[in-house]
Amino acid sequence: MDEKQRIWNAVLGEIELNISKPQFNTWIKNTYPIHLDNKEIVVSVSSTFTKDWLLNKFNSDILKSIQKITGQALFVRYVVQGVVKKNESSSVDNSNERKESNSIKSVIDLKSKKIEQKAINNIPQNNYSYNSNFNQSQNVIIPNQNSNALIRSNYTFDNFIVGPSNELAYAAAKSVAQNPGTLYNPLFIYGGVGLGKTHLIQSIANSVMSQGKSVLYVTSDEFISDLMKSIGGKTMDSFKRRYRVVDLLIIDDIQFIQGKEGTQQEVFNTFNELYGHNKQIIFTSDRPPSAIQQLSDRLKSRFEGGMIVDVTTPEFETRVAILKNKCVQKNFNIDDSILHVIADKVRSNVRELEGALNKIIARVQLLNIEITPDLVDKLIEGARVHTQRSISEQSIIDTVCEHFGIKKEDIMSKNRKKAISYARQIIMFLLREELKLSFPNIGQSLGGRDHSTVMHAYNKVSKDFKKDSPTQQDVNLIKNKLYNEI
Repeated sequence: MDEKQRIWNAVLGEIELNISKPQFNTWIKNTYPIHLDNKEIVVSVSSTFTKDWLLNKFNSDILKSIQKITGQALFVRYVVQGVVKKNESSSVDNSNERKESNSIKSVIDLKSKKIEQKAINNIPQNNYSYNSNFNQSQNVIIPNQNSNALIRSNYTFDNFIVGPSNELAYAAAKSVAQNPGTLYNPLFIYGGVGLGKTHLIQSIANSVMSQGKSVLYVTSDEFISDLMKSIGGKTMDSFKRRYRVVDLLIIDDIQFIQGKEGTQQEVFNTFNELYGHNKQIIFTSDRPPSAIQQLSDRLKSRFEGGMIVDVTTPEFETRVAILKNKCVQKNFNIDDSILHVIADKVRSNVRELEGALNKIIARVQLLNIEITPDLVDKLIEGARVHTQRSISEQSIIDTVCEHFGIKKEDIMSKNRKKAISYARQIIMFLLREELKLSFPNIGQSLGGRDHSTVMHAYNKVSKDFKKDSPTQQDVNLIKNKLYNEI
């Protein structure tokens, strides 16, 4: 191992300890040094986007690590070289700079040479979900018209508000939109209700369509429905043409295929076909692949083989920025102090945030009254009271069962399988936290269990919830569903 590689490996080791694993794997893991002298170290990266991200986000950390390891204040220069094997030696000269603008094309060309492109006889097409340059004389399969309304033209990267809660997901989505099928495939975005997943994936869809490429955007329910109709009508060839000849396939809420073995088999086959031809695949879910119950191991492996990113609840500054952006879109002026009150009161998700703003704007326009902090308090708190009354024992039990893909009978039974016991404990915790039920009453509602069992479950979940753990994530996702999908 030469000196530059030894130094860079030490830098990578130190950086990996200080940032999250997804960030390290996305931006830093696949970089390597190609030149070192007493003034600078030149580092190869795979794309211009990665180069910009390193300069803006991690450059200071990298510089500090290099100085700590070498004792010298070396300058770091990032050079885009596309996909190059690390053991290939390379000299750095002015030609590298000229190559940067064509690096993305080089990546695509490199992959294209490895694969014999499949002949395409039919191409799905409609006004919203597809944009194709294929020969118009070919047979055209018109997809389910429900797809037409799914992609909204106003969902773009330009009007997506970026903050700490979503910046990694945004960066990954932007990179996929610029280089579909090359860098992060599949892209798997997960998070709770109303946090911006739909905006991100539809931004990708709009961007890819603007490049003249074909896009199919469906929910998992629509995929399942199409598959059932195709099997019943013996039209599987049409089904395969619809889903397997596009440049980008997006399946929203993929968690709903859990427990459906036939559907999982077809998702697996479709995935392999698209992936094998360098076509981009994107999935969204309310949880990471590892937390989707009754999902086949080989599908989990496929999902986890790409880029997994999450979107979380936006912090105060991002919520204010979102509100300001919505006001601009609606051409409505509200004082910043009022927006701060709204952002402070509504913390769960972007959808509820916009709903609160719409309610306030409607009240002002219809009644021609002045917006005051008291009015904001009254409207928001009134909505919360209504929501709280909608929550019941049954809704909590049903929502948890749906989230984990298990049956209510199993919750009520003596079944002690790990997945069922865990879901049962979450229910006990939520019944106590959200409805303030007594431990004996909770035990009675869940199959006549002893109050000490309920106390143990509540204390265990409470302890785990305080950590940044999967339990905290599950509880937050379930609460989002309870309060925002009623």
